[in-house]
Amino acid sequence: MALGILMIMFVAMSVISVVGLSFMYLVKGESTGRVIFYVMAVWGMIVAVMSAGSLPTNYTAERLITWAIGFLSVAGILVYIRGTEEKSRRAAYLLVTASVAGGILKLFLF
Repeated sequence: MALGILMIMFVAMSVISVVGLSFMYLVKGESTGRVIFYVMAVWGMIVAVMSAGSLPTNYTAERLITWAIGFLSVAGILVYIRGTEEKSRRAAYLLVTASVAGGILKLFLF
């Protein structure tokens, strides 16, 4: 029973991540793209919190790695806010993508 729920959670989180990241790169509108970017950044932070919370308290190194992956979303938001050029926006997108993908991989596979 519990493994089935875990499988459903994995599939749902993976679909949300893939669809959200795809929309983040494919949407053309500035305001819609901004909203999707912030939603995916928060999603990356939520995945990091879930991943860190699922580890025992004595796994300090793994928890720090998980928090570092979640911090990539924070760094992405800061780059997005501070940057005005398209290069900085792409860098922010890549940071959020790394946060979401790394968080999912860390939570379910490593």
